[in-house]
Amino acid sequence: MMHTTDTLDIQATAIWEAWNRRGFADRCQLLGPILEQLPAHAEAAATVRLAKQLLQDAAALEPVIALPGPTGESNELYLTGRGVVLVLGNEQSTHSLITCQLLAALACGNAVALHWPEQAKWSSALVDACHQSGVPKGALVLSEATSSKDLLQTPDLRLVISSGTPEQIIALNRTLAAQDGVLIQLVAETDTTNCPQLVSPDFLLRLVTEKTRTINTTAVGGNATLLELGSSAV
Repeated sequence: MMHTTDTLDIQATAIWEAWNRRGFADRCQLLGPILEQLPAHAEAAATVRLAKQLLQDAAALEPVIALPGPTGESNELYLTGRGVVLVLGNEQSTHSLITCQLLAALACGNAVALHWPEQAKWSSALVDACHQSGVPKGALVLSEATSSKDLLQTPDLRLVISSGTPEQIIALNRTLAAQDGVLIQLVAETDTTNCPQLVSPDFLLRLVTEKTRTINTTAVGGNATLLELGSSAV
């Protein structure tokens, strides 16, 4: 079991980068068995059903898209995790919602800090189940911070996933917007019964970021073998 109030531990090592490099399909395959070890809760059947669909959809984000480009150049578009994500539970949250939010964030290649003081024991059991299934301890931590405001100050935080009333979400968004540094994104659920945000087509896309990769050999006449001249010449 790993408990920490410092989510900097996630980024202090290369664990997040290694987790992110595993790819969507590989991560989803690892996360699947967790659904058989979830801590008991009333809506367990619905949780498993929804989580399975989220993992299936996340695995489909794996393909790299080839973009058009000039001769001698390849351009690729791919998706990757954002970084450190805070799954922030409160009195409005449900076991099903927290489980699905956490698994979706992990499936998308993010390192996750879970903070749900209202259900501390249950949250600890959920994190333990994830670790036992192979999720690196540095990629998932359970925060025991006394205040969520302290967690929002984490320098490497890139995304907050939460739930609450519209008024609570507006207040949280204003707090994030007022902070210096990188603008932290907020993904929030205000209807914790029907969870329209969680089942929306763009939910998983809000947990990732786009990157491009360009390989250009035109600088050496389009002949890739010329790139080795520097290392082979005496």
